[in-house]
Amino acid sequence: MVKILLGFVVLLLILYNVFYVLKTSSENKKEFYTNAFSSKVVSSNLFEGRTVEFQLENGLKLYFLPPINNKIEIGDYIEKKKETYEYKVFRKNKSNEYNFFSTYNFEDIQ
Repeated sequence: MVKILLGFVVLLLILYNVFYVLKTSSENKKEFYTNAFSSKVVSSNLFEGRTVEFQLENGLKLYFLPPINNKIEIGDYIEKKKETYEYKVFRKNKSNEYNFFSTYNFEDIQ
């Protein structure tokens, strides 16, 4: 009986984790599309071992497939217009000024 109960608890925790990830991902995508913003990339981490997640100052997240190959870096500046998934990445040059680097689409994990 204890084994069945433990198995049930483990299953519930797995289902909760999957639901939570899907919910937060959906909210991030909706907010990303809706809003116009300018924000800096402040940190990154390996997400679920399959993608690299970059966190922006405004709380939104971007995802890239490894290897990143300098597509985006901590300290880059992101600019996006409202109601689009496209965003521009700006990177500092040696003079400490931001220059246009690339354009990406949020829906296409690069």
